[in-house]
Amino acid sequence: MRTRYLLLTITLLAFAFIGTVYFYNNQLAESIKFNATPVSDEPIVSNKGLEDKDTIKILIIDGGGIRGLIPLYVLQYIEDKLGKPTSEIFDVFSGVSTGAIIATGLNMPHQKDYMFKDEKAELHSKSEKIIDIYKSESEYLFSSPWYHKILTVNGFLSPRFLGDRLHEVMQKHYSSELNFRELNNYVIIPSLDIHTGKLHLFKNRGEDSSELPTDTLYQLVTAAAAAETLFPPVDFMSHNDDVKHRYYSDAGISANNPASIILREIIKEFPGKKYYVLVLGAGTSPLETMEKNYRELKNWGRLNWMQDAISNVQRSMDDQQIYTLDIAKSLAPEGQIEFNYLNVEIIDPFVDPFDYKSIDKLKILSERLINDNKEEICHVLKHLGGET
Repeated sequence: MRTRYLLLTITLLAFAFIGTVYFYNNQLAESIKFNATPVSDEPIVSNKGLEDKDTIKILIIDGGGIRGLIPLYVLQYIEDKLGKPTSEIFDVFSGVSTGAIIATGLNMPHQKDYMFKDEKAELHSKSEKIIDIYKSESEYLFSSPWYHKILTVNGFLSPRFLGDRLHEVMQKHYSSELNFRELNNYVIIPSLDIHTGKLHLFKNRGEDSSELPTDTLYQLVTAAAAAETLFPPVDFMSHNDDVKHRYYSDAGISANNPASIILREIIKEFPGKKYYVLVLGAGTSPLETMEKNYRELKNWGRLNWMQDAISNVQRSMDDQQIYTLDIAKSLAPEGQIEFNYLNVEIIDPFVDPFDYKSIDKLKILSERLINDNKEEICHVLKHLGGET
C-alpha cells in the first residue's frame, strides 16, 4: 500500500512539474516588444560627405558575445598608434551582434553621451567606455535565476537568458532619447528578419533609413543583439489599421561576418571609389578534433560531432567572407579594393562567448592577436593613414 501511495505521489509530482514547465515556457517566457515608430516623415540624414572621399574606410566587427572585448582592445591599440578616436578613423561602421553594440557605441555623439552619466568617470575614449560596459554588465546579462535554468532546462525549452535584462542594459547605456540617425558616421547594422529568413540592414543614412522600424537606437541594437536560443527575438509592433508585427533577431546564424555584404552595399552607393575594409574577429573557437587522435575520433557519432558543429559554421562563415573579399580584390583594378582580417584562436586561455567569469582573460588573447600579426597591423595602419 505504501509503495502504491509513493508511486502515486511521484507520478503526481512529475505531472505537476511537467505542467509547470509547460506553463512557464509557453505562457510566462519573456518577450521583447517595442512600438514601431515609422521615420519616413522625418528629415533624411545624407551621406553626401562620403561622395567627396577618394577612399572609403570600412570597419567590420564580428559577433562573439563577451569576446567583443578582443576587437575593442585592438581598436584601442590602433587609436593609440594613430592618435585619433575610432570614429574619426573610419567612414563606415558595421558589426553583427556584439559587433553591432560596438559599432554603434563608437559613434555616440559627444553632446549626447548617455553611456555614462557619472561626471566623475575618467574614461578617455568611446572604446574604453564600451569596455567598461562589457566588464560591468556581462555577469548580469549572461546569468539567469535558478528557477529559469530549471524550468527551461538551461535554455533547451526557452531562451537561455532573460530578455528583460538585454532590453534593460541596452536602454541604460544607449538611452531612450538617442536616435540611430544621430550617430556620428554611417552605421549599417545587420539583423535577421525571422519571418522571411533574410538579412535586413538597418541603415542610419540615406533613403533606406526611412524603412527603419524605429529610429530609437537602443531598440535597434537590442534587435541586432538578440541571439537565437539566448534571448527572445524583438517584436516591433505597429498600430495602424491593423496591428502588424516585424520580428528581428541576431544575424549571427546568417552572417556572423558581414564584410562582403557591407562592401557590396557601399560600392553600390558610392561607385568608382577606392575601398579599404578592416575586419576584426572576436576570436575563433577551437575544434574538439584538434586534441583528439584517430583512435578516439573513429568512434564519434552524432553527439560527439555536434560539439564542433557551431565552431565549424563560424569558421566557414569567416572563410567565405575573406574568400569573397579576395576575389573582389583580384577582379578590381589594382589598389581599388584592399582589406585586412585580424582574428585569434581562443586557445590557452579558452573563453566561452558568455563566460563572464573569464572576461579578464580576453586581454591576453587580444595582446596575442596584436603580437602575432605585427606585420599585418603595420599594413592596417598604413591604409588608415598612419605611420608604422
